[in-house]
Formats: sequence, structure tokens, C-alpha cells
Amino acid sequence: MKYLQIVSCILACICTATSVIVGIFFGFLYFAIFAIVAAAFALLMFFAKKKAEPPQPPRPDFMNTEEENAAIRKMQEDPETQN
Repeated sequence: MKYLQIVSCILACICTATSVIVGIFFGFLYFAIFAIVAAAFALLMFFAKKKAEPPQPPRPDFMNTEEENAAIRKMQEDPETQN
């Protein structure tokens, strides 16, 4: 998934740059076509990123209260009792 995200990011950047140049020389219609393709690659990049990142389990933190940290440690020690 990481490769898909990188490739779609590069293609979105290339299509964005191309859309400006093509729009200047050939008109608004061609600009719109390349801009839509660039937006499609950007959406693919964001969807690949969202799917690739699993949610992180909570960790003890100095900003939490002692009760919250104790509950987090208990969940880490015995994951079967979650929910």
C-alpha cells in the first residue's frame, strides 16, 4: 500500500503541473481534464493512506491520570478482556 501511495502522489503532482502547462497552450477543456485526473490520483493517495494505517493502541502517557494509565496497562497485559 505504501508504494501505491507514493506512486499516486507522484502522478498527482505530475498531472497538476501538466494541467497548468496544457491549459495555457490548449485551453480550459484540456486543463479541466488533467485537473480531474490529478484529483483522482490525489484521492487514490488519500484512500491508500487511510487504509494502510491501522489504529494505534493506547499507551501510558504522562498526560493521563494514574487511573487511565492503570487501565491502559491492564489492557496491554490482558487483551482478551477488552470489550
